[in-house]
Amino acid sequence: QTYTREDIIEFNCHGGVLSLRKVLETSINCGARMAEPGEFTKRAFLNGRIDLSQAEAVIDLIQAKTERSLSSSLAQLSGSLKKKITDLRNRLIRISAEIEAPMDFPDQDIKEICPKKVEENINYILKEVNSLIETLDYGKILKEGINALIVGKTNVGKSSLFNTLLRENRAIVTHLPGTTRDTIEELINIKGIAFKVIDTAGLKTPENFIEKISIKRMMKHLKEAKLILAMFDTSVPLSLEDKEVIKEIKKGK
Repeated sequence: QTYTREDIIEFNCHGGVLSLRKVLETSINCGARMAEPGEFTKRAFLNGRIDLSQAEAVIDLIQAKTERSLSSSLAQLSGSLKKKITDLRNRLIRISAEIEAPMDFPDQDIKEICPKKVEENINYILKEVNSLIETLDYGKILKEGINALIVGKTNVGKSSLFNTLLRENRAIVTHLPGTTRDTIEELINIKGIAFKVIDTAGLKTPENFIEKISIKRMMKHLKEAKLILAMFDTSVPLSLEDKEVIKEIKKGK
């Protein structure tokens, strides 16, 4: 059976790109059309080959950024979530049937279900459902990664930390304050979790229109970040700018 549960034709062609393009053009001229993005998965879902959770796993598999997110997507695509939900549903149906049967057929000798057994089954189902809910945030982290924002006053070493985490000179580093004007983003993989590390402009009172835009973008990222790396120069007492950084972090979260 095919992926979409439909009859299909496969062309195995010789040659390179040009011959493949000619076969494609000929097929379209004979009435075929190009598939829309995700159409094969859509057809597989509509024809009952996969359920919604498996269909979602396909795009997660394509967009996986780490080995761990790839493994999670493969497990969901294989039907791990579907099997768990089907099992819980069947348990609920069985409990309902055992409760209703003696009431629906009082003339038959149907043994009433033990209340303790019902309670044990319900508690098991609740435990499993709560367990699935608890994995939601972790699954989201595997799928989307974690936004890690580096913040601090100007010239405190944010870009140096950014480059160290990336192990390359991605951001320009100088002794001059305000070198970083715009946010710089890069992905790093830490033990199977994708971190989007964001270097930002130093927090200060803007002196011109460009700096004002930079601070505004930094504040937007501050509200969205899941992890904040606040940098301070511990060789000197906290400055007013440092205290403003702490204030904005508390305000943003």
